[in-house]
This record gives sequence, C-alpha cells and structure tokens, in this order.
Amino acid sequence: DPSILGGRKLAISMYDSNYSGFLGIVGALQYMETDTVAIIGPQNSVMAHILSHLANELHVPLLSFTALDPNFSPLQYPYFIQTAPNDLFQMTAIAEMVRYFGYREVTAVFSDDDQSRNGITALGEKLAQRRCKISYKSVLPPDPTATRDDIMNELVKVRLMESRVIVLHTYSKTGLLVFDVAQSLGMIESGYVWIATTWLSTVLDSTSKAANSIKGVLTLRPHTPDSEKKKAFSSRWNQLSNGSIGLNPYGLYAYDTVWMIANAVKLFLDHGGTISFSNDSNLSGSGGGTLNLAALSIFDGGKQLLSNILQTNMTGLTGPIGF
Repeated sequence: DPSILGGRKLAISMYDSNYSGFLGIVGALQYMETDTVAIIGPQNSVMAHILSHLANELHVPLLSFTALDPNFSPLQYPYFIQTAPNDLFQMTAIAEMVRYFGYREVTAVFSDDDQSRNGITALGEKLAQRRCKISYKSVLPPDPTATRDDIMNELVKVRLMESRVIVLHTYSKTGLLVFDVAQSLGMIESGYVWIATTWLSTVLDSTSKAANSIKGVLTLRPHTPDSEKKKAFSSRWNQLSNGSIGLNPYGLYAYDTVWMIANAVKLFLDHGGTISFSNDSNLSGSGGGTLNLAALSIFDGGKQLLSNILQTNMTGLTGPIGF
C-alpha cells in the first residue's frame, strides 16, 4: 500500500542462508551494500550475536522474532530488537508448571547452541526460585546436525537418571527425532513427563500431521489474544497458502514485525527525515579487495529509526505491542 509511506513502497528482499553461519554473514553484507534501512532476522541467536556487530556499526536495526536468547543485552547490542517474547517467558511458565505439580527435579535435554543453552540456564534460575532444580543436563549436537545415534546415546543416559520429568528445548528437526528415539526406548509412556518448549506447538500449528511419538507430551504456545483482525488475517492466509501450511504464532509475529518497520519509517518520513547513507570512516583504509567493503555505508537516519521502532505503540495480530 504506497499510501502508507507517502507514495513509497517498502521493498522486502528474501535471503535463505540454509542454516549456514557463513552464508548468513555473506547475505547480511550483501544487503548492507544496497542501502538497507532494516533487516528482519536472523533465525537464530548465534547469528544474531554476529550480525549485531554489523548493525551497530552501520546503524541498521535488526529485528528478529525467532532469535529469542534471553541473554541479549540492549546495552551491548542496541540495534538488535527481539519482536517476540524471549525464552525467559516460557522458562518461567515451565518452572511454574513443575512447581505446581510438585516435581522437585527435572532433566534438561537441549541443543548445544547459544539460545538453547541460555534458555536452560534461565530455566535453572527460575526453578531455583521455586526450590526445584535441574538434576541432569543432556546436550545434543546443534540442530539440524544431531543424528539418531547421537540422540540414542544421550537418551540411554537420561533413562538411567532418577528424574522422569524431561524438558526438551531444541528445534523441530532434532525435537521430533528425540521423540522418535524416546518412543523406541519405551520412554513415552506412563511414569515419564515430557515438556517441550514452543518449537513443538509451532510444528503442530504448521502441519496437520501429528506423530504418535508425541502423544501425552506437554508443550507451550505464545499467547496471542483472539481478535477480529487476527481472524480476518487467518482466513486470508488460508486462501493464500491454499491450506498447505498452518499459521503459528511466530508467523503472526513476523507480520507484525514488518508493520513495526513500516510505521517507524512512516514516522521518520513524516518528521522530515530523508533516507541517506554515508561512508564508514572505519572502512576507508580497508581497501575492500574483492569483498568490496567500501560499499558498506552507514544509514544516517538509523538512530532515529531505531528510536521510532522502540516507541512502537500499536495493536497487531499478536495483540498490543510496545517495548
């Protein structure tokens, strides 16, 4: 809708790094060469840490609805903004469930990456506040690299542990494989309690097929209040996607993230801001070589755009939004 930005359109370019950290960096550098005012992404927190240095240097806000590591510091990474509730929220909810049901100890099974590790650390702190604890930590290779054998080796150890309450914090590919292996080991039956973080509800919302191996598992979903706006969007989405993929809450957060940027750019232009870029003096001596680093330029209005984003006050598909 060109009327929102006074005749201009917000052009969105897509880039898929296919889980590769290296390609993620290359993609971000390529976009920074083309006078980008904001980046939505990256998908995970490991990449967010790296790309935040770029965002800080070039004053380009980086907004992610899936890199939800609870340890991100807005002081260290001012240009990185989490546009969905970070993992501290769901870890607090899990700790509350554990306390409510009177379990004293849990086993944590998680992927070996920043976001999963820091999420489990947050869970440990929230459990400690309720006089509960993580009695054993089982660490899997980072998603999507974990194999059936890797998981089998870990779950065999978990089966020997006293605690039968297992919290699984990972991503969909590894998570579904864990349940598959757990079922073959007889660990998905009475006597065990499995709590999966939001990755599982996301899978269930997106696909209609549910595996047998997840029957009886508890999972969490970020709460987005029902509204006419959300209902209308869901029916539009079903027509667009032809029912091929369901809408999960992170899809709603993605949509709202685009609107956050659009509203912030509108405010920027309405107050006489101009979209301009200038050379980064820190790069002037780098020569660039074939990397063409000299093409990277600082977004002059980046600081103001960031401020506008942080002043967001809107009602989106996910409900009221503010920072």
